[in-house]
Amino acid sequence: MNFKKVSIIILIIFIFALPLQAAEALTLAEAIDIAKNENFNLKLAEINYQKAKINQQALELQNKYNYTETQKLEINKNYLSSEKNYQDSEANVIKSIISQYTGLWLKQKEIEAQRLTTKAEERLYNEMQARFELAQISQLDLLDQSNNYKQANNSLENLQDNYQLSLVEFKTDLNLGDEKIKINELAEPKLWTISEEEAIEKALKNSYSIKIAEFDYQLAKEQYNKNKIDSAQAQQRTAAMDLKAAEITLAKTKKELINSVIKAYLTLTQAEKNINLMKDNLKKSQTQYNQIKRQFELGSVTQTTVLQYESTLLDSQYQLKNAYLNYYLAKENLADLLNMEPGVTINVQE
Repeated sequence: MNFKKVSIIILIIFIFALPLQAAEALTLAEAIDIAKNENFNLKLAEINYQKAKINQQALELQNKYNYTETQKLEINKNYLSSEKNYQDSEANVIKSIISQYTGLWLKQKEIEAQRLTTKAEERLYNEMQARFELAQISQLDLLDQSNNYKQANNSLENLQDNYQLSLVEFKTDLNLGDEKIKINELAEPKLWTISEEEAIEKALKNSYSIKIAEFDYQLAKEQYNKNKIDSAQAQQRTAAMDLKAAEITLAKTKKELINSVIKAYLTLTQAEKNINLMKDNLKKSQTQYNQIKRQFELGSVTQTTVLQYESTLLDSQYQLKNAYLNYYLAKENLADLLNMEPGVTINVQE
């Protein structure tokens, strides 16, 4: 055997001796950071935003010494609109990533619970088959249980397929390609200690929509003052109505924002209450499962019963994690209205 063949054999042995590539653990905060850098939609939105900045700078240089107050307002308004569009795009992407990540974790829990349910239905079918052979039950009873088992197994397969589809979509949004990832345990969200009044105050202060409406009001005011000097009576009346419309739009924008903040705050409060409720339900399910498990050890209940109660326990865990998901999203929605950086509530928490 020549040296070349020996080298190839050694290389093959070395490759197969290496452990299989393990899935990389990915936290929710890490997923958000990846999305900010790798999401295609966000990259396109950033390009449009950068183009708007360049156009604004060019317009400012072009009219450095001779642009009017109206032109200056238009430039600032257009730039602010492009900044708002970019931040809206980023917020939508981040909220989507939060929903997808937590949704994948929930699907894992749902699959785990359904797997136990399917196992319990299979055991019941085997038990009933044995009873049928002893003429203790009818064939119809056996067929009913056979259908229950098949339906449970079909539900499990559907959940597994849906999980894989969701995983592909999630990895596509993060531009991860074929990289194997592992969704981490979903941590309990840190509660946001903010009052309704504080939230409204921050929203009014930071809102892009209000600032843009203020620019529109100032533009309408400039046009009205100009028409008062050298325009026909009809144009003056039209300018006055445009000014009134801009004033109403500004007030309407503020009112709608306040209402949105109040609704988002109430949703956040309800999500917090739901977490506490689901914690109580989980404690109850855990206690019941422990009792059934103890009875099984004493020989008073079957293993099928234990599986059924374990499935109920896992479902309670699922409901609690779903409450976590709703709180994460509610917190991010409120932060969006306050014009905070998208994903900041998650990164601070973790």
